[in-house]
Amino acid sequence: MPDNSPPFTTVVIASSLKPVTDVRAWGKLGISLRETSKYKVNIIGFSAKKIEKSNRVNFYSSFAYNRSRWNRLLALARFTQLLLKIKPQLLICCTCEYLPVARFFKKQLKYKLIYDVQENYVANLELNPLLDEKQRKQIAIIIRRMEQPNGIDLFLLAESCYQLEMPEKTPFLVLENKFSGSIPQISARNYSHKKQFKFLISGTLTPAFGTVEAITWYRKIRNSYPGSSLRIIGHVPLDFFRKVIDETVANEPSIFLELSKIPIDHSRLLEAYSGVDFLLLPYQEHAAIQYKMPTKLFEAAALGIPVLHSPNSHWETFSKVHSSGSSIDFSENAFSVANYKKAVSKTYFTSSPDPSLLWSSQSQKFIEATSFLLEK
Repeated sequence: MPDNSPPFTTVVIASSLKPVTDVRAWGKLGISLRETSKYKVNIIGFSAKKIEKSNRVNFYSSFAYNRSRWNRLLALARFTQLLLKIKPQLLICCTCEYLPVARFFKKQLKYKLIYDVQENYVANLELNPLLDEKQRKQIAIIIRRMEQPNGIDLFLLAESCYQLEMPEKTPFLVLENKFSGSIPQISARNYSHKKQFKFLISGTLTPAFGTVEAITWYRKIRNSYPGSSLRIIGHVPLDFFRKVIDETVANEPSIFLELSKIPIDHSRLLEAYSGVDFLLLPYQEHAAIQYKMPTKLFEAAALGIPVLHSPNSHWETFSKVHSSGSSIDFSENAFSVANYKKAVSKTYFTSSPDPSLLWSSQSQKFIEATSFLLEK
């Protein structure tokens, strides 16, 4: 009996410095497309080991993770090779480095091109302490050339603020980094009678994240709450900063480090939330950060984990709406304990987390935009 079902649309989702199982490229964009049963999904990213194929999904490794210039050139060559092999009808680039190659082959292979804007890379240059002003300007010119709108059919913006920061990126669809899981049953949290606490810092750790300030703050808190502990698990891309963290934590048995030179699998980061009293988001004050909504805000709010975050009007509004956290100035060490006691006196999650925290609340817009684009 002949199969009269329509053929699958072939899509490639590609990133150079993210793992093949990246939580956004695969866990959100890729799975959303696969669940429609209309697409054959191909994911390109780095992997230290072979990834098995699964139903209508192929995973391709660009290279074993290494940020050297040579390996990034090899990644471009690998991307080109796979593009010509797979011949997609839809290409989603999750890194600006692939855009020049993507534009070059677009007419030949006749695919639609989407650029998933996960970062404001030009603004982020200000957060890199290893770059001087001349280097920042030179790299910014290169990034702007790669990101020019020419040839891009749709921009996906991972932050709402990118509409104003990068107005040239049109047409666009805002797809925030909301939680890709489901909301568990949770209860209200009140710590007013608690005497010791478990704190967590997780994710990508850079100087701008405020890890060192949070460690200093934690030591003040532990003096008043003996028996408390701090777990730090994450990717440290800057070698010198890993040494800074190690030195800052030295001789502190209540701080547990799990640091990696490569991004840690997202499932492990989510597992670290288990049993935690507070997730810490001690970001420093920077223009490149102040209007962004960290993924961990959505995740913690959806999972019922209270957050202590740096002062930020947008995050404070979010925490108030979801009763999910408190603002703490991690640099005000003289008032650390007093301010923490105020945070402890609050009751968190007085109502169940709202479904608006979930990726599923916006994934249909992505599916519809993709279908419309392919029909043009």
